[in-house]
Amino acid sequence: MQSPLKPVDDPVMRKLVALVWDQLPNSAHQARVYLLEQLHALEQEALETGADAGTLRSIRATQDIVRRSDPLMGA
Repeated sequence: MQSPLKPVDDPVMRKLVALVWDQLPNSAHQARVYLLEQLHALEQEALETGADAGTLRSIRATQDIVRRSDPLMGA
């Protein structure tokens, strides 16, 4: 029997989840712009701290989801 998946113990991934959890439910354009700014800062932190490639892909995928969810960003 396989063991259940365990969450990744990565501080950058925890920040990513917290940002999305706090901001994405707010559908206002300004909140999405703020979230993208925070995601870009998180991406920079991940690059500076040597985060794994999966973490970077997750951050970038989240940025794409936020952009596509906002009609004012050309979704």
